[in-house]
Amino acid sequence: MPRICADLNVWCAAILADAYGRRGTAAQTIVDVLRTGRSERGAAALVISFGMLERLARVLVRDLDFAPADAAALTGAIAGYAEQGPSLSPGGVGVMPIHDAEDRHVLETAWAGGADFLVTADLRGFLQKDAEVSAPSRILRLSRSGRSLIVAHPFTFAAWLRGKDQPGFGG
Repeated sequence: MPRICADLNVWCAAILADAYGRRGTAAQTIVDVLRTGRSERGAAALVISFGMLERLARVLVRDLDFAPADAAALTGAIAGYAEQGPSLSPGGVGVMPIHDAEDRHVLETAWAGGADFLVTADLRGFLQKDAEVSAPSRILRLSRSGRSLIVAHPFTFAAWLRGKDQPGFGG
């Protein structure tokens, strides 16, 4: 079962797509899989941290005009998706070699939660000197302590979730 950490830009894109009446976007596909725990590829588990949920709530209120109670209800629901599996963590500890604190927290959450995939529209924010670039601007592979983490763009990842093989994903 793949463990998936979705960056906040994925959650926000899905929320905006819903607000504008769009259906079937990459972000909506990813969020639906994380909500239900199922995709065409089988079961999936959400990896997220309390810090990521707190940041999402702030963005919802500040930038997307959510009422604080509505933002809290939505992030509470997302926490519930993660609680269905062993994937809700306190978050990172600030030791990854990334300058942007938010990206560092997301990456540390992905590693701490044993994620197989980190999905983000900002791959450059996660690019490290030892990263293997499978597809420029679409797929990176990071390695640490004998484990690997695929960092994928939402378009590429949603296509994979829908059953389309992607180079660099291992089939």
